[in-house]
Amino acid sequence: MRYVQAALHKGSIKTAAEAMHVAPSAIANALDQAEDAFGLSLVTRARAKGIFPTLAGRDIQRQIDDLLERYDTLMTDASDLRTGLSGALSIAYNAPIAPAFLPAISAQLLAAHPDITLTFTEGNNTSVRAGLLDGHYDAILFVEELPNPQISTQPLVFVPTYCLCPADHHFARDGAVSVTDIASEPLIILDRPAARGYYMELLELSGKPFRIVATANSTEMVRSLVSEGLGVSLLNMRPSDVPAYAGKEVCCRRLTGTTNGVTLSLGFAPGPRRLLLQLFMDTCVAFFGGPAGTGFIVPDTA
Repeated sequence: MRYVQAALHKGSIKTAAEAMHVAPSAIANALDQAEDAFGLSLVTRARAKGIFPTLAGRDIQRQIDDLLERYDTLMTDASDLRTGLSGALSIAYNAPIAPAFLPAISAQLLAAHPDITLTFTEGNNTSVRAGLLDGHYDAILFVEELPNPQISTQPLVFVPTYCLCPADHHFARDGAVSVTDIASEPLIILDRPAARGYYMELLELSGKPFRIVATANSTEMVRSLVSEGLGVSLLNMRPSDVPAYAGKEVCCRRLTGTTNGVTLSLGFAPGPRRLLLQLFMDTCVAFFGGPAGTGFIVPDTA
């Protein structure tokens, strides 16, 4: 198209070739190919006088000019989008306590780059992955279960499973508890896709019968039910040491005799990434690699 455009504007195959830094035969071949493709004569050729656009050639010339101008604009905009540190970034998360860490990560980004706009959407593992594949999100925070070639991942933090109990429960006096001990207590289960099955499998490993007294699909509801003394629960990430919404204290105790846990990861589309997305990823990795990130893990003794 650029060779044809040059020929039509210059009125000379030789001059067009010099402008495009190619051999005259390349320009001549481009004209021949364009005429074959369009089924139209675009120029008349006069020996020693150059070439002259036909009426159809002038119309095609205007459309080629418009097409290449829009192409150049597209490439410029795409380059700005890829390399720019402004604009919108859409993040979905399957991390019930994400409000405990995403604001801190966002504050770091916005302090350095105030032209960024962030959109956060909560979902479950299934919905956030589907949204990423459908192009609704730039990245997702999720628990990777099975590898998916359509989703690249960046692990952020491994969080072992812990027991949540009321502050006045006898578990609170111990440094850690076993799954067998937990199975003998009334249980409150986080009922979210993947999470429920994971916790049920862990409890079944105890080999003891267990009784579920309540389920909830939000971490904060689980925390509040536990704080009221309805039972104990199993969770992975812990928020800061604050009371539950119900206003009563809870305690986190690490599990003994098991290495069970989940890895919180970033998911994103394979291939080249926008600089803004890479910056968000790097900020997340740095956050969870530092003391602030390790605070979400229940230590061996809490």
